[in-house]
Amino acid sequence: MCATSPQAIGRPRWGWLYGTVLAPLAGLAVVEVTGPPNLVRTLLRSVLALTALVGMALWVRANRAAFDLQEWCDCASSTVTVRVIESHRPATEPPSEAHELVPATAERDLDLVAR
Repeated sequence: MCATSPQAIGRPRWGWLYGTVLAPLAGLAVVEVTGPPNLVRTLLRSVLALTALVGMALWVRANRAAFDLQEWCDCASSTVTVRVIESHRPATEPPSEAHELVPATAERDLDLVAR
């Protein structure tokens, strides 16, 4: 196996994850300290927890290529095999005039109504 060079691999942006999750967690801490009424507290907890989870999911989605590339080395592209399967589907024929979707009389009637 070949050596991995740090320049060739994109790193996950951990700072973005911390920034995305820190705000909802701080909001949860504020909700716990202030102690609003039960209904408001439950609603705020749910919204802030959902915000944190959505932020983490978006971060993982944005950094999935970086996670994939962490397992690769510089020579990995030479070891990948791609199989190409040709399609043997018959070519489609252009529609003939016998298979018109809208008859000419209908087009003429629509043209008269539009005026």
